[in-house]
Amino acid sequence: MARAEKQKQKLIRLLQIFIRETDESHGISMSEIISLLSDYGITAERKSIYDDLMTLTEMGFDIITLPTRPPKYSLGKRPFEIAELKMLTDAAASSRFITAEKSRDLIQKLRGFAGKYHSGELSRQVYVEDRVKTMNDASIENIDKIHAAINAGVKITFKYFDYTSDKRRAFRHGGAAYLVSPMALIRSDDNYYLVGYDSRDEKSKNFRVDKMAELTVSAEAKDEAACARFNPAEYSNKIFGMYGGREELVTLECRERLAGVIIDRFGMQNTFIKTEFGFRVSLRVMLSPNFFAWVLGFGKDMRILAPVAVREELLERLRDTVEVYEK
Repeated sequence: MARAEKQKQKLIRLLQIFIRETDESHGISMSEIISLLSDYGITAERKSIYDDLMTLTEMGFDIITLPTRPPKYSLGKRPFEIAELKMLTDAAASSRFITAEKSRDLIQKLRGFAGKYHSGELSRQVYVEDRVKTMNDASIENIDKIHAAINAGVKITFKYFDYTSDKRRAFRHGGAAYLVSPMALIRSDDNYYLVGYDSRDEKSKNFRVDKMAELTVSAEAKDEAACARFNPAEYSNKIFGMYGGREELVTLECRERLAGVIIDRFGMQNTFIKTEFGFRVSLRVMLSPNFFAWVLGFGKDMRILAPVAVREELLERLRDTVEVYEK
């Protein structure tokens, strides 16, 4: 590459050097800057570097001069604070949604923002290998395609699978593709789910993104009416574990100590009515196995008051479970 071409890289290389080699406590001298630039094949004089540092400052980068002899220069406020990088690194490592290989790749990229004096802290706090991860390499690509379809207002097609006891994929519908109008992506229980409207069945359905295969963006326009009616925030409050089911207005009676549980799950907008037991609250939920398991998880401290049919459904599920254990 010609010398002039190398010189065009100087400002970017200088910023990379500051991100990698410095922090608020560690700086580099002018002679070190010149030497590091030369590693990239870039020659520079002190005066031009002073001009470059001023340019970086004018662009919003926090170039500071440390009180040393000779003076050293560093990047003070960084694009990410170390605490933020640790949080992002742990999220990348622990996420079930992305593969172990992709986690390692993301963590390596995040370490680049930490600089050489802190990158080791990110490595020490993260454990990727023994965490349960998805095995679908297409998961991130699927999310990108779903967003593209939502923005373009078109449907998507894909095949959907479960795993068998011999750890093989078993495609639903005999391997036939689904055609749905994508409405929203929702993260729940450390997985991403697509909420899509199936025009053929005339209802919305939930699909785990890492169990979708051969996803393509269709040219067919989405179902505008169904998508317009959909409210992601309301839907997230009603559903448990992304299991579908019929919607019901359910009245629960709870002990006082569960007030925070209800607020954390459903928000502050619901009315609590004091009772001798504790309090009563009516909530719109999607009835599913996860909803009943959630209620039962609180034992004697929570009970369904109404509708009677929902109480009976819970009792029937309990009887079926008892029967399995008695056998």
